[in-house]
Amino acid sequence: MASEQAESLRKAIENLINAKLHDALGKPGGLGRLVAHRVTGVASYDIRNAERQLDQVLADVFSQVESREPAFAE
Repeated sequence: MASEQAESLRKAIENLINAKLHDALGKPGGLGRLVAHRVTGVASYDIRNAERQLDQVLADVFSQVESREPAFAE
């Protein structure tokens, strides 16, 4: 189970890195867009989609971890 979570997280991070590299290096004005994204949060569709996928994987991993933790009675 933990290895599946780690693999999902690795793939999501790799996908985001690839989307940013492709946008920055593969299109004219890419470095300017990358800087603008850092400053304003505005990004291309591919980058926004990769960020959403990473957010979803993180939410899934954290929800699975939280569901395994024993509840402490006060």
